[in-house]
Amino acid sequence: MEFPFPTAAVSEGAANLLVPDVPRRKGPGTAGPWPFYNPTMAMNRDLSAIVLAKWPHPLGSLLDGLAATGAWGIRIALEVGAKHVAFNDRSRDATRLIRENLRRNRLTADVHTGDLSGYLVEPRYDFVDVDPFGPPAPFLRAAFSAAKASSGIGITATDTAVLCGTYPKACEKRYGARPLRSAQGAEIGLRILLGYCHGLAAERGRRVRPILSFSAEHFLRVHVLVEPGSASDSIGHVVRVGAGRFIAASGADRGATGPLWLGPLGDPAVMRRLQPSAWSSVVSARLLSLLKAECEMPPFFVTTDELAAGERLPPPKLDRFIGGLREIGYRATRTHFHPRGVKTDAPPQDIVRMFRALSPTGSTGDSGPAS
Repeated sequence: MEFPFPTAAVSEGAANLLVPDVPRRKGPGTAGPWPFYNPTMAMNRDLSAIVLAKWPHPLGSLLDGLAATGAWGIRIALEVGAKHVAFNDRSRDATRLIRENLRRNRLTADVHTGDLSGYLVEPRYDFVDVDPFGPPAPFLRAAFSAAKASSGIGITATDTAVLCGTYPKACEKRYGARPLRSAQGAEIGLRILLGYCHGLAAERGRRVRPILSFSAEHFLRVHVLVEPGSASDSIGHVVRVGAGRFIAASGADRGATGPLWLGPLGDPAVMRRLQPSAWSSVVSARLLSLLKAECEMPPFFVTTDELAAGERLPPPKLDRFIGGLREIGYRATRTHFHPRGVKTDAPPQDIVRMFRALSPTGSTGDSGPAS
């Protein structure tokens, strides 16, 4: 099959794909006239395949809503064994390429050409994936309107500069929330995205339950279950009062961040069952291990950078610091949000006390993770 752009064959996970052969760089990528394929997003698709294999409800039908080359949906069909995966993209070149990739992987599926919001006019799918080039917000109202009871939605956001605090006015306009540029910016951005999803679900008498949510490289990713009932005590505002320390606040408070999701970022019962597959990369497996370790920890984290600046002391090695907090009876773990971040249920005074006790005072210290 001929296409109006150069192509190349690639392997990703269990899939063999034909993709546009165009120059690539690390990061979110650059738009062009061709169907978009970003190999750095393979981690995103790895984690989707892992979590959908253990999804809380049977997945009879799934939609790759902004499919481009069809990489996500084809991998889900092959790696999860999903029998009914449909594809949508507004580009005719993309849907032609999807059909070719289905043929290459010996799959059959419905392929639709058109606008996603116009296509999602009735509940027909058990899971809808929304992974756009650009912000997901324009598609989410339609996705939640078409969500069946106990169905799932996967959302990728690459507008991290907006969600994580670099452009606060754009975040307020797009997501109705005030972000905070800080060491905790990625976690705050992820929680703003979940809070926005909760609001859209609540408009329809539903609520969201995050199953797996994370930040990686240049994107944020959430997998949520949409359930009956709109009440939730997991939405609120916070204000920062110290190194890694946030307290509840009113939305009217000066400097308050939010509204944002303050509940768990994942479902511990599901996450305990997640395991890397034969097609998962080493990087994806490491990320999953971190996510499982921190899924039951309280919101937010502190970095040894912040503590070192506040105490004017060199930081201890990260693993020694975590071990010290555990030795005095607290839960503590690394976080995937920051290379020198620690999630813990220890109170601020004990965090500082342990930091001081373990700081290699008078030496150069080690501000990086322990090997």
